[in-house]
Amino acid sequence: MKKIFKDLIFLIFGNIFFPFLNILLRKDCIYVVNYHTTYPCYEENFIKHLKFYQKYFEVINENVLINELGSLTKNSKPKILITFDDGHVTNYNLAVKILDKFDIKASFFIPVNVISRKTEETIIEENKIVLNKWNIFSDIREDSKNFSSRLTMTWENVVDLDKRGHFIGSHGSNHIRLSKELSDDQLDYEISNSKKVIEEKLNKKINSFCWIVGDKKSYTKKAAEIIKKNKYKLSFTTCGQPFNKNQNLLQIHRFNVEDYFSISRISFIFSGAYELLYLKKRTFVNSITQ
Repeated sequence: MKKIFKDLIFLIFGNIFFPFLNILLRKDCIYVVNYHTTYPCYEENFIKHLKFYQKYFEVINENVLINELGSLTKNSKPKILITFDDGHVTNYNLAVKILDKFDIKASFFIPVNVISRKTEETIIEENKIVLNKWNIFSDIREDSKNFSSRLTMTWENVVDLDKRGHFIGSHGSNHIRLSKELSDDQLDYEISNSKKVIEEKLNKKINSFCWIVGDKKSYTKKAAEIIKKNKYKLSFTTCGQPFNKNQNLLQIHRFNVEDYFSISRISFIFSGAYELLYLKKRTFVNSITQ
């Protein structure tokens, strides 16, 4: 019943906001969205997302944030950056099959120990270990339909994404909250080791870090200090706000969007409603990560 009510809200208000979306969008800002699993059954819907983005936004990559932010001006379209969290193999498949055809270069945030793990013997074991040990969502029904072995990317997949022009960022070592429950050494391992491993695998520097899980317990001042110490240029959260050139590059707040979302739901998310919904959390996270 709760899901039906939420879907009804998104349908009603999303359709109300949709005709005014060009007015509601901030032309001088960058909107950043993040996805998780991207199963084949939602490919057609995801393509609708991409066409929607290309209609209302200029789709960019993270280099624009690093190298061109100062020249960002209010023009005919705001910009949008597409990101994917957790390193699920469906993200790699989607990049090869769809993103490359649209000439879109996305950012993929990977937890390095998940990528380095041993593949389980059956799809059921894969699903259990990915979900329970690594806290990465995977739907066993869709897994059984579409895969016969591994549910997360391999390093070969990650290297191939890089060669295709996509961007790889850190999502920690073990995909765990950077909470107060972790010691300084554990926090350093999650943030510093992950960067080191990715750079060794890609033989190049990486620029971006993505906080894990995203609830209030996920953020600590000590973790923010270690991110700065490691000279990450970009740090991403999920606190629902467009980014402008006057904001801190270590406080880039994304909008969570999944491949099964309707266009009316995305319209609702971009309407400004989510900025209000996440205001309290965003204020807290900004105070932690400044």
